[in-house]
Amino acid sequence: MVGPSFQPEPGPVFRWALWLLGALALAVLSMFLSEKGALDPLRALTLRASAPVSLALREASLDLGALVDGFARRNELASENEALRQELERLRAELARREDASQRLAELERLLQLKSSRPQDGLVGARVLAAEMGPLRQAVAIDRGSDDGLREGMIVLSEGGSLVGTIARLYPDHAWVTLVTDPRSAVNVSVQTGQGDARGVVTGRVGLPPSLELVPREAGIEDGDLVVTSGLGGKYPPGLLVGVARSVRAHPQNPFVQAQVEPSAPLSRLRTVLVLTTFTPTDLGAP
Repeated sequence: MVGPSFQPEPGPVFRWALWLLGALALAVLSMFLSEKGALDPLRALTLRASAPVSLALREASLDLGALVDGFARRNELASENEALRQELERLRAELARREDASQRLAELERLLQLKSSRPQDGLVGARVLAAEMGPLRQAVAIDRGSDDGLREGMIVLSEGGSLVGTIARLYPDHAWVTLVTDPRSAVNVSVQTGQGDARGVVTGRVGLPPSLELVPREAGIEDGDLVVTSGLGGKYPPGLLVGVARSVRAHPQNPFVQAQVEPSAPLSRLRTVLVLTTFTPTDLGAP
């Protein structure tokens, strides 16, 4: 009885040699077919089949390159814009400093001219620190106080010499000035008309321009007439410019004209003022 026969499996060397021979044979066959032109249709078909894929890949690579370039350019533009914005901000700040210095110089020149035109008066320059321009209170704070020799009731003038108001509250290093437009303000005035001077009173009003009151109808005041302090009452020296008469109306039934006063001092834009220190207000008692 013959037992089963066993055939040995080919070893790795044999398999490798067989694969090498197959590859060599395939290469030789490919060269032979290529020389005969037998592979041209297959090569053309392969090129046609792969052409859309190659074109898509090329376009995708171009789009990706453009996208990367776009991001890089956008970052570059953002950096340039930020640099330009910072430079613009610096130039604006420099321009503001120069304009402020120029305005300050002009203010000081006007104050010097005013002081020169009033050599008999003691004047202390002050800068405006704050403003309260509500309907019930019209006042500004200045950077001078009792330590600078100021007292309550002192007269405050604009850099052009027009009446601003009086010192109402005093502190060591600053003071609050009640403006002529404040509802609690009342100034005895003289209106310089074409027929002579006419006396009256300028009073502040809530939310409205100051009112010119108690001027007789026969005084003949007109729009544009100058309004100055009369000196009556002892609180203001005579001759300080208050403003000009506006909206003058006369009614036959009213013995006094109705008018408004446009202040000459730029009360809403005050930066620098002068305190008149040589005039002492007088509080007159009842007759």
